[in-house]
Amino acid sequence: MLHLYTDRLRLVPLTLEQLKILSGGRNSLERSMGLILSDFVLNADDSFMEEFQLAIDTHCIPKVTENPDNYLWFTHWLIVHRSLDLTIGGIGVDGLPNESGEVMIGYYIDKKFEGQGLAAEALAGMIKWLFENESVKSIIADTQEDNLASQKVLRRNGFVFESRVDEGYRFRLRSEIEEPAALGI
Repeated sequence: MLHLYTDRLRLVPLTLEQLKILSGGRNSLERSMGLILSDFVLNADDSFMEEFQLAIDTHCIPKVTENPDNYLWFTHWLIVHRSLDLTIGGIGVDGLPNESGEVMIGYYIDKKFEGQGLAAEALAGMIKWLFENESVKSIIADTQEDNLASQKVLRRNGFVFESRVDEGYRFRLRSEIEEPAALGI
């Protein structure tokens, strides 16, 4: 199974079976994977975790089921602190690149691990993997207007503000090698 490694982190793509366990509870998944049990707290309102649960049940599990050969593009990836063997966040994209070569990325980090550069490190690891696929031309991330920490993480990884969207702000990172047609040239 593919894992992505950075200096301090391991990004672990969940299999269909692991997604189903996660749907029943994070600690159940951590037990099944031999990880230290986390007491996960997010710097977000309760609706975030409700949306996360809904996304696992209505997006990730069905899409991974339908796309077993490309499940990495549809699954949830755990962010595991390597030296602590502890889940500290999650990251993932919403599917295969569209016809323009775009993917949307999202991530979150445990409140106890904020301000340590770990979200930026996890994002950098995922960006590297995404751009190894030549069909990925750009990565999009939306963040709330008041989520300055997430905006900082995006900027540290080279994302630039693109526009306002319903969710807040849209940022984009383009691959270094883009087709002239994609740039409007």
